[in-house]
Amino acid sequence: MRLVLGGACARALLAFAVLVSACADPGSATSGASTPAPAATFTPIPQALPTRLPGSVVRLTVNGVEHPINTGIRNEGHGPVTIVLAFPFAMDRPSVDQWGLPPSATKTWVDDRTLRIVFSETEPSPSFKMAELKSASGNAVIDFVALSVTFPAARLVSVFTVAQLTASRSPQPSISWRIRSDDGRTLSADAKRMLLFDSLGAPSGQVPTLVELDTKTSTVLSQPPASDGWFSFADWMADGRLVMVGRGVWVGDTNANNMKRIADAGAAVNGTVWISLPDPTEKRIALWGYNTDGHIAIVDLATGAVQRISGPFRRCAADGAASFAWSGDGRLLAGTDCDSEEGSAKARVRIVDVGADRTVRTIDGGTYGINGLPSGNFILVRESGETGAGSRLLGLVMGFDGQERARYLGGGWLMSPDRRYLLQLELGPAGCCGYTLLDLVAGTSFEFIIPSGGQADGGRGFPHWMRDGRLAFY
Repeated sequence: MRLVLGGACARALLAFAVLVSACADPGSATSGASTPAPAATFTPIPQALPTRLPGSVVRLTVNGVEHPINTGIRNEGHGPVTIVLAFPFAMDRPSVDQWGLPPSATKTWVDDRTLRIVFSETEPSPSFKMAELKSASGNAVIDFVALSVTFPAARLVSVFTVAQLTASRSPQPSISWRIRSDDGRTLSADAKRMLLFDSLGAPSGQVPTLVELDTKTSTVLSQPPASDGWFSFADWMADGRLVMVGRGVWVGDTNANNMKRIADAGAAVNGTVWISLPDPTEKRIALWGYNTDGHIAIVDLATGAVQRISGPFRRCAADGAASFAWSGDGRLLAGTDCDSEEGSAKARVRIVDVGADRTVRTIDGGTYGINGLPSGNFILVRESGETGAGSRLLGLVMGFDGQERARYLGGGWLMSPDRRYLLQLELGPAGCCGYTLLDLVAGTSFEFIIPSGGQADGGRGFPHWMRDGRLAFY
């Protein structure tokens, strides 16, 4: 009898036979078995790249005034600098926050599209750079955003203790201010006031003015008048008197009251006074003018009496000046001299007995200039033999006996009043802003950096040792 199966049953039986065949021992397969089908392949779906946008899509305001992005901003230097960045869409905040800011800056997200950055008034260089800023959705990237703020009519004044300078490579000042003047300036011994004046160079119109630093209150001096400038010197003496040298020599009390013209400075040097240097007692001041015979005049700050010292101390270049240093006892005066305007290589140092108006010693070999030290010696600056970007100068510590005491390589030298520390300016390829503080007692040294705002802000701030041993930069 033949069993006949329906269609459904036949198909089930066929499937079962195929399954059994697949599970059979592979050794039982015949040589004529078919080749397996190739594995299936996967093709990913292309993802859209984020849209790249220029920094110009960001709106920028500085102290409430809108400016184009990625441009330099000039600021008058009064008060904090508030910057607001308004993005065109909600931002991925970490992509923005990863970019650092100067220590004085504070950053606040007003909302997902708005970032406020506030720099303190005393920030040396308010600036930042940001790149690859992502939208919150991930579908857009802003390539680059940058800002730099300069203060062309202001300067930063910062005061440091030695402990602060030796504690960090980037020390923070104990006190600082931004002064709205880029002309002559002198800090009082107590760091409470600053005297502003029209100094050597192109006339600025700066009237002699006292500024109370904490309150920024300004008082214009009644004497000397602005017409007496420019002023080659303005500073407080150890006894508190204020001395200014312009067309005349002026002396008054510590508050610039009762300023009196005690001598005709121009007549004393037969020209315009370029150099004014008090003696160690600060009872006399030596004046040098841009003249032809190279004499100097020494003015008694009590009586106004003038003593003429023949020298000569002649300039070494048509646009150059002599430089001077007093001996510790005030008996000798050293100054640079050239027979003609042939440059520093032909310069000598002439040492004169002031009382006798007689040259007692000369030091040949060329010099860029000299500056006195509280130790009673002076630094003589010469070529070091180095060449190229960042090449240093040779500083020789010389006694008034003409003997070398020490030598250094750097860009300039200033000694602390207590004679313990020597500040050395360092010269890099960019010419700015490193210093080395040499502890002459312990035989150690410390390197640090004082940032400055660049040439648009007046360039590198000059260091000044204060009477109490602090160091001011302005």
